Order: sequence, then C-alpha cells, then structure tokens
Amino acid sequence: MLTSIQEDALREYMNIFIGQAASLLSEMVNKKIKLTTPNILFLSPNKDKQEYDSLKPSFFNSYVVSSSINFGKTFSGNAQLIFPKYSSQTLVRLCLGENEEIEEDGNLTDTDFDVIREIGNVLLNAVLGALGNLLNVKLEYTLPEVHTFFFPDKEKDVYKSKETYVLIISNSFTVDEVKVDGVILIVLNMESILELIKKIDEVLVDVYG
Repeated sequence: MLTSIQEDALREYMNIFIGQAASLLSEMVNKKIKLTTPNILFLSPNKDKQEYDSLKPSFFNSYVVSSSINFGKTFSGNAQLIFPKYSSQTLVRLCLGENEEIEEDGNLTDTDFDVIREIGNVLLNAVLGALGNLLNVKLEYTLPEVHTFFFPDKEKDVYKSKETYVLIISNSFTVDEVKVDGVILIVLNMESILELIKKIDEVLVDVYG
C-alpha cells in the first residue's frame, strides 16, 4: 500500500512525536523511557492476507493487552496500543520501579490497567496528534479503554469491511535497559487512507521537489 519512500517519510515524521511521548512518559514515571518505531506499514488482510500473516507480530497468536480509543470525524477510525500480556506486566513493573517476580499466567491488577491506560493515552494521543497535524485536522478522541483477550479470537473484529485498512506501527519501549515490544494498530477506511497518502506525498514533494 505504501512505497518504501512513503514508509520512511511517515516513520521519520512519527518518530518526532513518539520521541515527545517518550519524554512525557519519562517525566511521569521519573525514569528514562526510550521509544523507537522500527517499522510502519499498511495492510488490508482482505486483499493481502498472505502478506499480513507473514508480517504481523508473532505475539498476535497469544493473549494480549490493548489500550484502545476511537477518533473522528472526517478522518476517523480506531487506534490500539497492544502488548503481549506478560510483557505488559513487565513494562508496568519497570515503570513503577517494582522488582517482584511476575507470574506468566497471572491476572492483571487494577494498577496494571491504570498504568497501561495512561501509557496508551500518552502514546496514542501522540501518534494521532501527528496524523492530525499532517492532515491539518483536529481529531476528537474517546477515553482509552483497556482490555485483555486472546488476539486470534478478536482479530476478525479489526477488519469489519472490505474497505478497512490497518496502519501497523511497530514500537519498542526500553526502560532500565529492558526492552518491551508492542505495536500500534490504526484502523482506517479507504477514504481516510487515501487522504493520508495524499498528504504524505505532499510532504515528499516539499522535501525533494
């Protein structure tokens, strides 16, 4: 869906705002948090199922934790910050400065959900703010909702129509030298996707002429 040049441009643009989110999270937890975005791509499983299956994160075959918000109106969709369940607990402990051992099959506590919700709120607002600035539109958001579920059971709900496209943004958190991988899914309709690609091309024209 995106050319390599378009992917590079969007990734570099996103990194600016994700860096700002990392600074804010670092201030909130009084720890140095590093955030990186190694990969960005658009996929439509309805049209590129084989490619999607080969590129989607491996932890999409496991239990995950998702912090999710809806946004609209002219440019609308759903955004989710997703971690493997076990990794999300690791990230929470690192942010809170706790060293207790984590049980792999342990349930998330109310504190876990609160921290994940706040991380999702900061990071998703940064990413959507970047898209809003790029498109020159003011996006309205819902409050984040946090859920844990077995991703394969919910995967079909992400793609509700043949016109659904998903922007997949890989990201990694590094706290106290420990790396936790996650992913942001931004679900968009065809109209929103085409508008976004148009704006990316305009940026490339301004940069390269």
